[in-house]
Amino acid sequence: MKDNNVKSVDFLWYLFLNGDDKVFSAIYHQYIERLLSYGYKLCQDRDLVHDSIQEMFLDLFLKRKKTGKKIGNLKAYLFVAFRNGLIKKIKKQNKYKSIELVEDAENKYFDSNYDIQNELIDFDISNELKEKLSVAVNNLSPKQKEIIYLKFEEGLEYTEISAIMKISVESSRKLLYRALLALRKILDPKTVEVFFTLFFKKS
Repeated sequence: MKDNNVKSVDFLWYLFLNGDDKVFSAIYHQYIERLLSYGYKLCQDRDLVHDSIQEMFLDLFLKRKKTGKKIGNLKAYLFVAFRNGLIKKIKKQNKYKSIELVEDAENKYFDSNYDIQNELIDFDISNELKEKLSVAVNNLSPKQKEIIYLKFEEGLEYTEISAIMKISVESSRKLLYRALLALRKILDPKTVEVFFTLFFKKS
C-alpha cells in the first residue's frame, strides 16, 4: 500500500507529464538526498555521483514525453536510471585513470563502511546493540549489503530491487535470504531477534 508521500509524488509526476514544469523541482528535491546517499555508497568520487544525478534528471526532463508513460514506479525508475548511468561513467573514467573502487562496479561494489546505525536512531535499542548490528552488516559481501540497504532503508520491493541490481526477482529473494542467514550466523540469538523485528517492521 502506498503511503501519502508516495501518492503525493505520483500526483506531482502526473502534473509534470501533463505540462506543469514547475512541479519537477519538487520531484527533484523529494529524491535527491536518497539518490546521493545511495550513490556515495557505490562510488567514492562525489563529483561523478553528482554529475550522474544531474544528467539523469535533465534527461528525464527533456524526454518526459518519450519515457514518462512507461514509468510505473517513479522511485524505482530513478534508482535504476541513476545506478546505470553512474556505473557507465565509472567504467568509462576507469579506462583513463584510477578511481576508488573495490572489485567491479556492476553489482559487486558497495561501501565497505556502510553504517546501518544511522537507520537505527529512531528505534529504542541500546548503542551497544546498534554497534553489533552495524559491525555484522559490514561483514556481509558488497551485494548483500546493497540489498539490505535497498530493502531495509529504501523499502523497495523485490521487483524493484531486481531491476536496480540487474538480477532476477528470484535471485534478489535468494540474495536477501543469504544475507539474513549470514547475519544469523554472526550475531547472538537475542541480537538476531531484534534485527529481524526491526527489519520486517521497516520493510
